[in-house]
Amino acid sequence: MDPAGWGSLGFWIFVAAIVVGGMWKESRQNAEKHETLRRIVEKTGEIDEAKLKELFSAAPSGESKPGYGYRAARVTGTIVFFIGAAIATFILIAVSLGKFFGATRLLDDVTGLTAMVGISAGIAMLGLGIFHCSRFCEPPPGTRNEPPAR
Repeated sequence: MDPAGWGSLGFWIFVAAIVVGGMWKESRQNAEKHETLRRIVEKTGEIDEAKLKELFSAAPSGESKPGYGYRAARVTGTIVFFIGAAIATFILIAVSLGKFFGATRLLDDVTGLTAMVGISAGIAMLGLGIFHCSRFCEPPPGTRNEPPAR
């Protein structure tokens, strides 16, 4: 197997390990909840319905807060956009330094240079798209999207 094949194999093994780890964590949490319920029944002999609901209800997540998706899309879109812009800036600086120091190999390979700039533009456009998608999310309470009344 060539070295690129080993790299892709390692990547997929890593992804599988993350998935299996998540499944194992969830099963352990469920087992602990059932063990807690069993011990409560052993000690008291009765089940308090309020405690049972508290034990088996899902913990509140940050996603339940109004405006969470709006903020997340705005922040993620901004970060991804600036990553694309940073890659394009790095490429332009590298080409300029290559020209300044007399290294013309960077300038000779126009196809590679075009591909790198195209990739950075694609990343920036992805960031803009994510940012734009925030318009379809519920804004946080207290913010106004409409123009002020006159």
